[in-house]
Amino acid sequence: MTKSIGKGTLILVLSGVICKVLGAFFRLPLTSILGIEGIGVFQLVMSVYSFALILTTAGVSTALSKFVSQARAIGDFGKIKSLLKTSLLYSILFGFAGGLALSLLSSQIAFLQGAAAGSSSYKLMLFLIPFGGVIASMRGVFQGYENMTPTAISQILEQAVKFVLGLLFAFIFGKKGVESGVFGAFLGVTMGEIACIIFLCLYMHFKTKFVSVKDKNVAAAFLKAVVPLSLGSSVLPLVSVVDSFVVVSCLMRAGFERGFATSLFGLETGVVGAILNFPLILSSAISTAILPAVAYDEAKLNLDQDNTIANSLKIMWLVLLPLTFGIAAISRPLYIFVYPSLESELIDYAVKLTYFGIISTLITALMQFFVAILQSKGHFYYCMSAYIVGGVIKVTAVIFLTALPQINIFGVVIGNIAFASVVCIMVLIKNKRKVSVGFFDLTLPLISSLLMTLSINALLFYFDLPPLVEVLLSVILGATIYVLCTLPITTEIFKNIFKKKVVSDESS
Repeated sequence: MTKSIGKGTLILVLSGVICKVLGAFFRLPLTSILGIEGIGVFQLVMSVYSFALILTTAGVSTALSKFVSQARAIGDFGKIKSLLKTSLLYSILFGFAGGLALSLLSSQIAFLQGAAAGSSSYKLMLFLIPFGGVIASMRGVFQGYENMTPTAISQILEQAVKFVLGLLFAFIFGKKGVESGVFGAFLGVTMGEIACIIFLCLYMHFKTKFVSVKDKNVAAAFLKAVVPLSLGSSVLPLVSVVDSFVVVSCLMRAGFERGFATSLFGLETGVVGAILNFPLILSSAISTAILPAVAYDEAKLNLDQDNTIANSLKIMWLVLLPLTFGIAAISRPLYIFVYPSLESELIDYAVKLTYFGIISTLITALMQFFVAILQSKGHFYYCMSAYIVGGVIKVTAVIFLTALPQINIFGVVIGNIAFASVVCIMVLIKNKRKVSVGFFDLTLPLISSLLMTLSINALLFYFDLPPLVEVLLSVILGATIYVLCTLPITTEIFKNIFKKKVVSDESS
C-alpha cells in the first residue's frame, strides 16, 4: 500500500501546485480587468460560493473514498455503482437546493455584503453548486480505487478552463460594467466545472466497469457518513468568516488605528496565510491518498496497516519540515520581492507571523493526517465534534487575545494553533492506536531543518543581494544541506515506497 500512497501523493501534490499557480495568475489579470472594486466583489461572492459548496458537498469525496475502498476489499463491486448513484442523487438534490436558495436571495445577500454588483453572479450558483457535487462524487469513486490521476487531471483542467474563459468573459462582459465583469468571471468558473465533468464522465466510461447490483443499505450508510463529514468540513471556513467580522474591531481595542488593523488582518490571512498554505498541499494530498488505503486494510484485516500509516507519516514529516522552515527562512526577501510596495513595518510583521505560523502549519498537517485515519475507520460524528470543539476554542482565543496590545494580530495564529491542537489531541485519543515512528525518524528531519534555517539566515545576514537572488541562493543552499543531512532516512523511505505492491484487486 505504501507505493500506491506515495504515487497518489506525488500526483496530487503536483496538481495542487499547478492549480495554486494558475489560481494566483488568474487573480492578477482579473484585478486589472475588473479593477479593485470588481476584484473585491468577486472575492465576496467567491467566499459565499466556497462555503456553500463545502457545506453541501465536502463530505462526498471522503465518504465515497472510504466505502468504495471497503467494497473493493471484500469483493462487493456491485455496491460501488449503488454508491455512485446515491452520491450523485444526494449531490444534485442538495446542491440544487443550496444553489436555488442563493439564486433567489441574490439581491439580499449582495446587499448585506455591501456589494450590489455581485447580485447577478449569485444566479450562477444554481448550476455551480450541484456541478461541484457531481465532480466530488466522481472523484470520490476514483479515490476509492486509489487512483488519484483523474482527480489531478480534472483539477488542472478545471483551473485551466477557468483561467482562460474566466478572463475572456470578464473582459468581454466587463465592458458593460463591474457587475457584468464579475458575472463573466464566474461564468468562466462554471465552464471550468462543465469541462471537468465531461472529462470525468469520459474517463469513467472508458476506464471503469461497474457491476449492476442494487444494494438498499447503501443510501442509509452514505447519508450517515456524508452529513457529519460535510458539517465538520464547514467548521473552519465558518470560523474564518467569524474572524473577518471580529478581528479588526479587536485590534482597534488593542490600540491600533482602523486602517492599520485592517492591513494587519489582510497581511495575516491574505499574504502570510497564502504562503503557509503551500506546505499543506502535501499533507492534504497524503491525507486523501491514505484514507482509502487504510479503509481497504481495515476491511481486509490487513496486519500491515500500521506500517502503511507509519511510513506515510514519515514521508509527510520528512518533506513538510523543510518546506515550512524554508518558507520562514526566505520570507523576508520573498515578501520584499513579491510585494515591493509593502511598508517595512508590515514586512517585519509578516516575517514574524510566518515564523510563528510554522507551528500552526505543522500541527494542521498532523491534524489532517490523523483525522483522515479516523475517518477511514468510520468515526465521522466524532471528527465533526472535534472540529466543533476546536472551532469554539479558536473563536474564543481570537476574540480575547487579539484585543491584547502585547499579542494583537498574533492572536489569530494562536487561535489557529489551538484549533489544530485540540482536534489533533481529540482524534489521537479516539484512535487509541500506536503509530510507531522511530525517534531518529522524527528528530533528524527537525535538526536538519533547523540547521538549514540557520545556514540560510547566515547567508542573508552576510550578503546584501537583490531579493530574487537571495531567494534562489537560499533555496539551493537549504535544499543541499537538508538532503545531505537526511540521506539515511530518505534512502530507507524510498526503498519502502518502491517495494512491489502485492494486492490482487480490480482497478479502475
